[in-house]
Amino acid sequence: MANPEEGGEKKKKNGDEPKPESTSNGGEKASVVIENKNVIEIDITAPEKQKEEADPDFQKNKELFRKLGEMQTSGGNVLSEKVELGLNKLRKSSIISEKTFEDWVRRQINVRECCKFVKKKDNKDDPICKCGNKRSFHLPRTVEMGPEAKWDQLSCTTLIENNAFGKINFAGVDTTTQPQYMRIAVDNGRTETIKKLERLFTEFWKLNEPDLLISVTGGAKSFNVSHDICGSFQQGLLSAAKSTNAWLITGGQNCGVMKLVGDVIGRSIFTSKICTIGVGNWGKTWRREMLLNKNRIKYDREPDDHPKSREPMVNYTLDAPAKGYAALDPNHTHHFLVDDGTAEKEGIEIDFRGELESLICNMFTKDGVSLPMVTIMIEGGMQSIDQAVSTLRKGKTLVVLKGSGRASDILCYGFEHSIEMEREVDGEIVKERYLTDTCRAEMEKLIDKDFAKYKAQGIVEKMINAVMEISTYRKTVTVFSIYNPEPLDFYILSSLMQSSAGGATRMRQMRLAITWGHARVAREFIFARKEYKFSTEELNSLLLFSIIKQRTEFVKLLIDYGANVRDFVTQAHLTRLYNELRSSTGGYRLLQEKRKKEKLERGVMLSDVGSIINQIMQGSFRSILCDPKYNERAQGNETFENPFDVMTIYSCLADCQSMALLFWESSKTPMATGLVAHKVYMFLDKMESKWARMDEEMTEKLENAAHEFEMLSCGLLTACYHSYDKTEWINILTVKMKDWGYLNLFVIANITGSKNFISHAAYQSYLTDIWMGNIHASTPTWKLLLYIIPPLPIFLSFNARFTNKDGTMKRLDSTEQDNAPKFSARERLELYYTSPVIKFFLNTITYLIFLGVFMATLLSSSRGSSDKDGTTSMSTAAGDTNLKRDVSNNETSTSDNQDIIGLTDIYTIVFVISTFPVELAQILAKHTKSVKKKFAKHFKKVYNLLDFLAVILFLFGFAIKARLASGTDSEKKERYDLKKFSGYHEYRLISSLCFAFYCFTFMRMFEINSKIGPKLFMIRRMSIDLFFFIFLLLVFTMTYCISSEALMYPFNNDPLGVKVFNSVKRAYLNVFGDINMDGIDANLKEGHCTKNSLHSTWKTYADDKNATCEIEDLIKTTVGKVNYYFTFGLLCLYLLFVNIMLINLLIAIFSNTYADSEAKSGIIYKTQRAEVILQFRERPWLPNPFSLLYFVGLIIKKLFDKCICKKKLYRSQIKKVNKQNASFNAFRASLIEAECVNIYIRKKKQKAVSVTSLLEKLHMRFTVIQHAVENVEKQIKKSSAMDNATLKKSSSSSKSTSLPITMELPFVTHPIHKFSRVSPYGGTGEVMRVPVPDDKVLWNTLHEWYDPPDFTNETVVSTDTDDLDSIVFNSVDEKTKLDRTSLYTPYSVVDGDPMNPVGRTGLKGRGCLRRWGPNKFAVTIITRWARPGTGNVFSIKNRQVIEVLLVKNDKDSPYTLPKVICDEEITKDSHKNVMKSVCYDYEEVSATENENVDKLINSAFQDKYDLVYKGYFDDTVNTDNAWVEVHVVNVHIEGNFSTVPPAKGKEVEEVTWTMLNKKAALRQNDAWLLKIACKKLRCYNPWRGEILIQN
Repeated sequence: MANPEEGGEKKKKNGDEPKPESTSNGGEKASVVIENKNVIEIDITAPEKQKEEADPDFQKNKELFRKLGEMQTSGGNVLSEKVELGLNKLRKSSIISEKTFEDWVRRQINVRECCKFVKKKDNKDDPICKCGNKRSFHLPRTVEMGPEAKWDQLSCTTLIENNAFGKINFAGVDTTTQPQYMRIAVDNGRTETIKKLERLFTEFWKLNEPDLLISVTGGAKSFNVSHDICGSFQQGLLSAAKSTNAWLITGGQNCGVMKLVGDVIGRSIFTSKICTIGVGNWGKTWRREMLLNKNRIKYDREPDDHPKSREPMVNYTLDAPAKGYAALDPNHTHHFLVDDGTAEKEGIEIDFRGELESLICNMFTKDGVSLPMVTIMIEGGMQSIDQAVSTLRKGKTLVVLKGSGRASDILCYGFEHSIEMEREVDGEIVKERYLTDTCRAEMEKLIDKDFAKYKAQGIVEKMINAVMEISTYRKTVTVFSIYNPEPLDFYILSSLMQSSAGGATRMRQMRLAITWGHARVAREFIFARKEYKFSTEELNSLLLFSIIKQRTEFVKLLIDYGANVRDFVTQAHLTRLYNELRSSTGGYRLLQEKRKKEKLERGVMLSDVGSIINQIMQGSFRSILCDPKYNERAQGNETFENPFDVMTIYSCLADCQSMALLFWESSKTPMATGLVAHKVYMFLDKMESKWARMDEEMTEKLENAAHEFEMLSCGLLTACYHSYDKTEWINILTVKMKDWGYLNLFVIANITGSKNFISHAAYQSYLTDIWMGNIHASTPTWKLLLYIIPPLPIFLSFNARFTNKDGTMKRLDSTEQDNAPKFSARERLELYYTSPVIKFFLNTITYLIFLGVFMATLLSSSRGSSDKDGTTSMSTAAGDTNLKRDVSNNETSTSDNQDIIGLTDIYTIVFVISTFPVELAQILAKHTKSVKKKFAKHFKKVYNLLDFLAVILFLFGFAIKARLASGTDSEKKERYDLKKFSGYHEYRLISSLCFAFYCFTFMRMFEINSKIGPKLFMIRRMSIDLFFFIFLLLVFTMTYCISSEALMYPFNNDPLGVKVFNSVKRAYLNVFGDINMDGIDANLKEGHCTKNSLHSTWKTYADDKNATCEIEDLIKTTVGKVNYYFTFGLLCLYLLFVNIMLINLLIAIFSNTYADSEAKSGIIYKTQRAEVILQFRERPWLPNPFSLLYFVGLIIKKLFDKCICKKKLYRSQIKKVNKQNASFNAFRASLIEAECVNIYIRKKKQKAVSVTSLLEKLHMRFTVIQHAVENVEKQIKKSSAMDNATLKKSSSSSKSTSLPITMELPFVTHPIHKFSRVSPYGGTGEVMRVPVPDDKVLWNTLHEWYDPPDFTNETVVSTDTDDLDSIVFNSVDEKTKLDRTSLYTPYSVVDGDPMNPVGRTGLKGRGCLRRWGPNKFAVTIITRWARPGTGNVFSIKNRQVIEVLLVKNDKDSPYTLPKVICDEEITKDSHKNVMKSVCYDYEEVSATENENVDKLINSAFQDKYDLVYKGYFDDTVNTDNAWVEVHVVNVHIEGNFSTVPPAKGKEVEEVTWTMLNKKAALRQNDAWLLKIACKKLRCYNPWRGEILIQN
């Protein structure tokens, strides 16, 4: 290593040292040589006298301090003690400026260096001191001591100015940040100086306030952890750090767990946001000399504003470190390098790290509660154990990763196997934890295995004591395993929740849980304990925080716990919510656009949000947020009448669909709120394209959200439609809602454009009532048309239902509904002609009449004048294309008759004028406040735009015709002249366009038809497609026509417009098959052989001036040949691309449009039908042109009513009554809608449960089939690999062949149990189970009526207590030493009762079993080869047959496999005990025989021992709270042991060998176990091919 202190000057001789002198003013001066040139005097007492910067010597002393400090750091000068004393005074004085980071560090943060060199080891080049550093690493003024001198840290080291801090540039490493680093003396961790780091964090490093501190400790050097554990650790750590804005603290080295943390932080896009602090050992840092300030990067040019504006930075090379050293990790954001003046001492940073963690926790104290902290331990050594102990002593939490190895596994083993013991100390009962001798011995083995080289240092006893101390902190220590169902971040949060209770603590824990997003943790550790009850203010604060963080689960949890949304949604809270919208949400962008447009510098106010909602709803109503009372004060506490609607719209603008659905469920007007939310999402989707974010995922999300709300409203309407009568759901559609601008649901659906809602059966049924009016709905169309002439309508039948003028349904009592009233003739006529269907027919008829009259007028205007003989005379000059019309005097009278405006013209102009008030009334009836938006919305329809253009053109044409009628005789003579475009021809052209527009607008009459209406929609869609297709066609057409025109007519002098038109016309006609090769030849001849070009081009080919120009002769020329063939090639390519490719592309586009429109034809027709019905409901009952009379009468009526005061009084009374009725109807509608919400949600949940059940069934069937297929594949492979000859030889051999048996555990599934649901229970004949269907077995399946009987057989001997709360399930019981863990899977414990892991059994209690929970049995399948008669192995279908040893417990019971219940862990000795105590009990027969059997059993278990199955066992004695689990092995015996006769045990009635050449009569599903054993032995299986109950 390079000398970190080199570069200074050599030590001066004693005679050259500066000596202090006395000053005239009583001060003391010391002189020092700087740069071997100048001697500068320094006043040592200056700091005490110079306190103000105005002192003239201030700058001098300040500059002097800097120079002396640099010299002292570099070792360039040896300063006297008085000079050093003066420097120390200067450091502590106010003279030195702390404006810069560098000044502050040099003054406040010291480092420690060795000042006395005591040689420890001789080295040729550079001897080593007892401090561990080489001589070159010491200061030049270091005192040389003899080798016999004693080196002590306190006396042999000194504090100096900091010489290593700033930023690190890792050379050759791709990092997103340049970490800050700082060397710091270890003394700073033991005194109050560490508090100065608070300023470092906040002012200089400017770190954001964290919500959590995570300290990671673990292995560094010999770090060997599996990939799965590392991945789980990194994923959980990153999730915790991102969600909680946590700070991470590690050792900061590029090895072990520290590198693991650095890698995950470096790979994350949130690297710059996650503060990762490393606390390392300066003496053990590799290449630490590169971190000294003297190696800083030198910039070519400093900024002009400040000479030290650039932070100091050093280059650091990351290479392989030497043994005993570690490099810094480049992905940490900050590094503290702790220094105590030595280089070999390890662990000096532990105390400083602890103090730093305490400082950070205390820095961010809120409400008297410090910052939460958790320590994560992965692998590690003794230092990690010590750090864990230190963490727990401070009251912090610890999470240990089980399975990571070394210290972590040792700690987990001791923590899980330690037992609590109470003993009396000084008269008090003290609880301690200890290990049993077996566990202690096992723990010592683990320590010896990993820490054998430290055994001499007493690490075994030290580590055991530390682990025992850690095990006493049961609430603050959490053991995490990758096999746990929840991720690491869940257990980190769970460990934090187990800290002490209290209001402030719980509030901070709740905020942490909300930030983390784990509602289950808050529910289990905070709300379930009921130790602390949150106040209303705290609940509102937490609710506000949850909504800002968009934690829907927490919002629901807080509402369930008692948070009142009505009290929470105030102006202040809602204003803050909108001001804290995320920048990625659509609502934030809309508000920012408004602020930018209006140049607003203030924050968001509710009026801004109200204007946004008005914009979304197209100004159809004024949002309640625009009310002045909500905008008078920024911190107003005004509440809202319907806060759930307000929060639903907020959630939509915040892009939080789950929260919007939560608030929507409690809305007072859920249908209207759902439609408005649908509109909000559709508007945001539309704005996405405007913002051009190109976020397809966001677009799809918004579309799905809009569709979901639309279908929710439709679902509620369906529930209401099927659950209530017509009067109720029509009232819901027509009642006016205050919160939505007094609009009804019927109008809101049209404003929001909800096509699915409009096409709903209820909506269409109401439209039918509006369409027919009071005419009976069963009246046929032909009858309506036939009775259209008065007074025939008086003979029609009418309904008793009336609709109010505002469109609401008038309620009728029972008498009115049963007895239809008799209408007078006048009332019948009024009801008939005011119904929309009759208005439609009348307008259609009058429109057809108008078109006919207009057509006659247009065609009659084209008649020319006649000669005397009745023929039209025209004179044409020879060779002249101009025409001349001779008009005689007797013709003038005839033409004059044509210019007179007749009755047809008057009818058409009156008809057109009558459309103005009708169209104006329709525009003003639009549901929007702005007149501009009314017109924009009206002309958005194509038919309305065409209608407007037709009216303008008609009026313009009529004005031309009126001018012609009043013209002079000369003008009348010239109006038919074809030489110029006169007024007559202008009138004809304009009238033709006008007639075409009117014909197009007439098509809207067909939208009411179910067949033609969708086709018109398809035509509009195809027109749009065709419009874009024309651009493609135009490119190919222009490419061909211009090129071919230039080649075919090289000498064409026609105008440019004529050339382009001819070429385009020719190319366009080619598309439709007008391809004439002779015509092409003629075009080439015409273009090349003109009069002007014949002599210039053709004469060169033939000298004869009379030569003819034929295509054959033209091709012989060079130019003609090239032009001819090139033109032909262009034509071929043009036809290939256009006729084949583009035309087929257009057909494909049209086919796709047709298929899409056809699929939506029902919705399209119903939507268009609604538009037509609503349009004709507002039209006057008199058709055009008679509608003018209607409007004149309406104006007269209004003026007449205004003059009568009585009418005003009557109307005010009616208005008051209607308002009361509307309020009652709105209240009734809200109750019905609330009930419909409950009905809809309940049906939706039932449907989801049924779908889940169906999926589970399909999954179970698929699993069974999959395993069956896998078994078949395996058998096929084995059969193909088996040698038949070898098999025959082995079967005929006199000796038995032993097949290899593996210890592979078969994959077994447990879809449902069957025997566990059989009645009567356990063959008792008395206890009956509750029937449980297959689809109701699983606990997660809803079974509302499940209430099984409780049965416990008291005659069965059991040591279990009835107090289940005292039993520790899923673990080894510390009191009874019973192993209550499951062989199958960890089981749930509900209210203290263990729950059957497979599902319901129809019976609860302990039943006939001895234990609550799992009752574990050791089942031993003892087999041998069947050798009947001849002694050879018996075979069936080339497969050997086995015999199995079966037992009977009593005479009447069936045969079963030998088994013994086990209370402790089942091992090989347990199965040996089964064989010895059940099947081969020779203990009372002969001691010698018993000994021989023991040897045979041991030999069999050593060679032929095979695990068959372990886990849950389907048995008739199983209940909901107690069940049988088995550990099954197969012992295959051969040789002498196979001939030893069995001897039954004391509790067994019979033991016998049974050959499995057929299905044996066994108890329950023991056959399933034998089937697995046969499969593993590759022997004959009588159950082969059968799927038994457990498989």
